Amino acid sequence: MLALLPLLCMVGCRKESEDFSNPNGMKSQTYLAQFDAVWQGMNQSYMFWSEDTVDWDARYDKYHDVFAAFDSRPSSKPVTQSEYQAAWDGLFSGILDHHLTGRFYSSKDRIEAWVSPGSSEVYARQGYHWTDRSKQLKALKLQPGIENYYGFEPASINNSNIPGSYFCLLPGKEVGKYIAYFRFTNFYFNEMVSCLGYMQPSDQVSAQMPVVSFYGERYYEGVSGTRGWANRDEVESLIIDVRGNGGGDVSDLMPIIGSLTQGNTHVGYTRVKEGLGRLDLSAWTQYYVKMPDKHLSKQKPIVLLADMNSVSCAELATLVVKNLPNGTVIGERTWGGMGALWPNSDSMHDVFYNGCFGDYDYWQYGATYATKTFAFYVYTSTFQFVDKDHVSLEGHGIEPDIEVPYDEVKLRNGVDTQMERALQFLRTGR
Repeated sequence: MLALLPLLCMVGCRKESEDFSNPNGMKSQTYLAQFDAVWQGMNQSYMFWSEDTVDWDARYDKYHDVFAAFDSRPSSKPVTQSEYQAAWDGLFSGILDHHLTGRFYSSKDRIEAWVSPGSSEVYARQGYHWTDRSKQLKALKLQPGIENYYGFEPASINNSNIPGSYFCLLPGKEVGKYIAYFRFTNFYFNEMVSCLGYMQPSDQVSAQMPVVSFYGERYYEGVSGTRGWANRDEVESLIIDVRGNGGGDVSDLMPIIGSLTQGNTHVGYTRVKEGLGRLDLSAWTQYYVKMPDKHLSKQKPIVLLADMNSVSCAELATLVVKNLPNGTVIGERTWGGMGALWPNSDSMHDVFYNGCFGDYDYWQYGATYATKTFAFYVYTSTFQFVDKDHVSLEGHGIEPDIEVPYDEVKLRNGVDTQMERALQFLRTGR
C-alpha cells in the first residue's frame, strides 16, 4: 500500500501538483505565458472545482497548443480578434460560476477578448429575454386605481452607481386597502446615501422619494414606523420587484429585505477557499439575513417578482422571501450567480487565492494601461453558497413558487403578465 501511494497521488492531479504561483498582479509577454498564468490562476483560486463538470486538465492539454501556435505566427499573419476570442471562449466554456468574467489583451496584435460563461448559459435558455423595465413600468402605470407613483432612473454620481427605484400603491383585495409596490435596479442604496451631498436638492428628493415612500425616511436602517407605507395598516400586502436587478452590496440585504421579516432568516450555508489546492475549502458556515431593529411591525403577505436577469444579491433576496412563511416568489428561474464576490476595490484584490486574479489595473483602466503586456484579469466568486438543504444553486438559479413566463407580445400591448399574476395572488390568495 505504501508503494502505491505515490502513484495514487499522481493520478488525476497532474497539474495540481505543479508549482503554485501568486495569481495577483500577473503579467505576461507571450500568448503562451498568458495562457499558463490564467490556467494556473483558475487552478488554484477557483471555488467550484468540487462540483464543476469541466475537465480543467484536459482544457490545458488542448489549449496549450492553441496559444503556443499563436506565438509561432509570422508577423505577416497576425492573430485575429475572432481567433483570440474563440480560444478564450473554448477554455472557459461550461464553467459553472455564473459571476465569472475574464478580460484579456494582446499587446502584440492589439486585440482584446472577454469571457462570461454564465451569460452564455443564460442566453441559451429557452425563452431568454432581457428585462424591458421601461415597458413594464409603462404597464404598471396603466393599472386601474394606481396611486402615489414615484420613479427615479439609475444614475452615476461621483463615480457611484445610484439605483433606479419605483414605488406606487395599488388597490388591495378590500376597499380602502392597498398593495405597496417597490422596485429597484440594484443593491446600492448605501452608495445613494453617501452621494446625496453631491446632488442638487431637487435631485436628492427625487432620488429618495420611491424608497422613502416605501420604507420611511431612514430607509437605510429598514422600515421605520409609519412614515413609509409598508408599515401602515392600510397596506395589506407588499410586492418587491427585482426583475432585471443586477445585485450589488450585501450590506443592503438587511435594511431592504431583512426589515420586511419578523426575525433572522436562515437561507443557506457558505464556505471559502483556505488554500491553493482545488479542494482546499473551509467548513460550511450558516448564512442568515438578519432583521434590523427597524422592521415591519406585522406580518403581511409578500410577493417577490424575479426573472432570469435577477442576479447575485437579487437572488439572495429571492431566497429570503422564498423562505418566509408569508413569502411567495413569482416569475422565472433566476440567473444562477450565487457565489459572493470581493468588493470592487484594489485593496481587496490583493488577497491571495481570493478568486480574482491578474492585473487589476488593466481591469480598471483597460488596454491603454496594458500597451506593453499580455494583460488579463479574471473575476470569480470568492464564496460558495448552498441553500439551507445544502442544494447548490450556482449555475442554475432559484425556481419560483409560481412560474410565469415572460410574454413580450402582451407586454408590448401594455399587459405585464408577471405583475398581473402577483396582483391576482395577493387579491385572491390563488
